[in-house]
Order: sequence, then C-alpha cells, then structure tokens
Amino acid sequence: MAMNSSVKAGCICLFLACAVTMPLSMAWADLKGDEKAISLAHEMLDAMGGRDVWSNAVWMHVVERSYSPSQKKALRHEAWRGLQVEKARYTTANEDIAYEQAWDADAGWRIRNGEYQQFDEERHRLETDFWYREIYTMYHRLAAGDPALTLTLNGDRGFRVADVNSGAPLGSFTISAEGGVLVWSSGDSEFDVTYVYGPLRSFGQIRLPEWGAQTNGGWRFNYVEATLHSTPMEDDMRPPMR
Repeated sequence: MAMNSSVKAGCICLFLACAVTMPLSMAWADLKGDEKAISLAHEMLDAMGGRDVWSNAVWMHVVERSYSPSQKKALRHEAWRGLQVEKARYTTANEDIAYEQAWDADAGWRIRNGEYQQFDEERHRLETDFWYREIYTMYHRLAAGDPALTLTLNGDRGFRVADVNSGAPLGSFTISAEGGVLVWSSGDSEFDVTYVYGPLRSFGQIRLPEWGAQTNGGWRFNYVEATLHSTPMEDDMRPPMR
C-alpha cells in the first residue's frame, strides 16, 4: 500500500498537504485535463477492477504483511479506510509492538503498547489534510470523475493530478504496461512520499499491485487481503473517540 501514503500507523509521519474540497458523494462525471492523461487514469482503474467498482466504493479494508526500518520483524498491518468520508482506523503489530490509531473529521487517537494518546490539533490536521490525496482516496476520486481534479500528462505513461481551482499538486502516477500503478507520489514537495509497485494481483473483484515500497527505503508491504465496500462503515469501525 502506499501507507502513507499511505498512512502507516506508528511508522510513517504524515506531512502538510493542501486542503481541497470534495463532495461526500459524487455522480459520474468526466475528468478534466489532458485527453491522454485522462485515458491513462481510465486505463489504470479499468485494470484494477473497473471505474464503477472504485467509484461506488465507500470504504476499503486491507491486510498487509509489512516491513518498517525501525522493526526487525515483519508487521501485520490492517486498515479500514473511508473513501468518501474522512475516517480511518489502523492496527499494526508483531511480537514486539502493538499500535492502533483511529480518526475521523472531528478527532483522533492512538495507542502504542497500551499507552493512549489523543491527537492534538496539528496531528489531526495532518491526517485529515492528507486523506484527500492519499492513494486509495485518489483511486475513488479519479473513478468518480471528481470535478475538483485536473490531470496533465507527465511523460509517455504518467499523469499528474492537481486541484482544478488552485493548481496545487495532489500527486502523480506512472502506469505500467499491464495498466497498474508503477510509481505513485503524493505530491511535489520534499515532504511527500513516493512508492514503487509490483505487478497486479487479483483480490476478488479488484486488482492491486502485489507489493509496494517507499523509494526512500522506508515502508515495504505485500497485500494479504483487500476488499472494497459500497455500504457505510459499520459502527464498530468508527473510532471510539467520544
């Protein structure tokens, strides 16, 4: 996954991101931007299960076997991510560490080896601001034809995503010959993350890269499970913050 970029609980710090506005639900629309860039985005989404599937998805569940520079042993990382609403929950654990965090649009918390901590305003803002351009959220936004996005071509097999009004960068994708994402970057600043990905693998109705790795030598992972859901997140998925 791209954690974080994908946000990886307890392992990767999120950085400042520009805030954009996205409706909670979006009807099908045509993406704005370069025709070739839009064609590449469609090719990627079609290879990964289809635009209808990603457009209708409300939240996503994944399980990964992950590796962090700070841990000698592999980690089991599990995540529940809202794709249309600002909400997420993560658990990351091995024999030596147990970490959990959850947040929504109002607040957030984390527990590391039994120690509870409420998110302060800055940490909460970093999580929510990054959500708009996190790779899984972006799959949904691209599939739904989010009118807040504009795409430009970046090389023969790549495209950049920007806010249609401000022009602020929201990430870039390079697409493999089979149509999957080969390289993803969360933006253009020195604080953003970049991942490279392996070949596509089937997970039920969707296909995702079999593995991903940060180009700076940080987080690495292999997907174990991945599912999309078109119903609201269950009550027990919501972080017990209040």
